[in-house]
Amino acid sequence: MAYLPPIFALLCGAAGWFYFLHAARAKELMSIETERDNALRIRLRRVGGLLMVLLAIAFYAGYAIANRQGSAVIVLVCLSAVVLLLPVILFLAWVDVRLTRKMRQTLREKK
Repeated sequence: MAYLPPIFALLCGAAGWFYFLHAARAKELMSIETERDNALRIRLRRVGGLLMVLLAIAFYAGYAIANRQGSAVIVLVCLSAVVLLLPVILFLAWVDVRLTRKMRQTLREKK
């Protein structure tokens, strides 16, 4: 059971890294959505990817320090960072979903 938190942190970091590196692929949507919305989508994805990497680091650091009977203050800071990063990442994902809905609505209106 001790191997699950590091695996979660690795998967979260890998997903964030992938999300960050492939954010520019949203430029392929330029023909469908406005330039402003597309630039916002790319920025949101880059920031979200970086925050996911930070989430993975904070989660793993908090787990590793708590597992080694480290400083309770550092564990509290790491886990507080996790609790603060999660809603921010969810908000960025929500905005991305709203942009996708707006793009689909525009496509339906054009047809």
